Amino acid sequence: MDTNGCKMAAMPPNLSPPFACVNVGILWGQDSITSTAAAVVDILRAMNMLAAMRAADAPPPLRWHWLELPGEAGLHAPPIPGTDGLQGPLHVVVVPGWLVPTGPQLRDICDRHAAHFGPLLRSHVAGGGLVAALFNGSALLADCGLQAGRKVAVPWVFAPSIFMQAGDTGQGAAIGANWQRHQGWQRDGALWTTASLQETIAAMLDLLACTPLAELAQAASPVLRFDPERQLTAPAGMETPTGRPLVSGALEQARRWLQAHRSEPYSLQATARAASISPRTLLRWFAQEHGQTPQDYLHGLRVAQAQALLQTTYLTVEDVAQQCGYSDTGSFRKVFVRLCGVTPGAWRQRFRLRAKRKQWQGAGTPPAAAGR
Repeated sequence: MDTNGCKMAAMPPNLSPPFACVNVGILWGQDSITSTAAAVVDILRAMNMLAAMRAADAPPPLRWHWLELPGEAGLHAPPIPGTDGLQGPLHVVVVPGWLVPTGPQLRDICDRHAAHFGPLLRSHVAGGGLVAALFNGSALLADCGLQAGRKVAVPWVFAPSIFMQAGDTGQGAAIGANWQRHQGWQRDGALWTTASLQETIAAMLDLLACTPLAELAQAASPVLRFDPERQLTAPAGMETPTGRPLVSGALEQARRWLQAHRSEPYSLQATARAASISPRTLLRWFAQEHGQTPQDYLHGLRVAQAQALLQTTYLTVEDVAQQCGYSDTGSFRKVFVRLCGVTPGAWRQRFRLRAKRKQWQGAGTPPAAAGR
């Protein structure tokens, strides 16, 4: 599920740089799942906010509006902001799924939506557009004949309806779809599907990383998703949590020692002593469990801390190196480039999460990130 696997060439020509903005259409009806639609909009708003922090005068790079069925417009309107009209064609279509108790009701809803949105979805995908069918929204893709032969993630409770009843609609069967039972979300070509509501953010960020807004999506990802290394190296206080270890044993003791002493010079002997085993045994066991040496693990912790500092503070690269346990800035740069592929300065420029200093000090405020 690596976002680095996304290819820009998959996007339609009208979204190739330079581009005005990425236009997102979100299906909405009286039975739509509000929380999923709201989560999608919040992701878009967060990315617009990041863009505004970086270039206050630039127009928002994301715009969205609701795609409503005739006769359902305005029913239970979502209490979240949208945009009035899009500038240009749709680039992304989101199907947030429906809150229904039974498979037959889901089929009825999908039939109505397929009759109205089917041609739009088929031409959208044929033209290179992207689609996120969240939770049971994949049933609409099945009705439109877009799921056959693809890997998909679907909620188990609606799987019989999506896979076994889709052939009766006459609008395309999903029997040929490859159900990824062990995946919370799945990407296959231009389609993203999820098996649960909680996978919405991960799938949408991966989708947006396949657009010209990839850098914004990657910058937003560690903020909006749970990131274990960032949690351990959070900027607030720069202290490692002292909660209970997840597992017992020497390796956990060694790992926690490295976390607690990551700003100190590395010592294999001290780490082994904290774990009550020999240095040789620690090296062997650590490599078997974590696939790397204790020193490489320590570098990973330090770089994760450095990334957070570069993204969220005004510290110089030299100060960041010092705080992360590197007395020599040159050594810090080499390690950072080896693990991240870019210099610390380039990382800060691409993924910073802070406003300009004058905005932080009150000399100016970023424009509203509501997507208008």
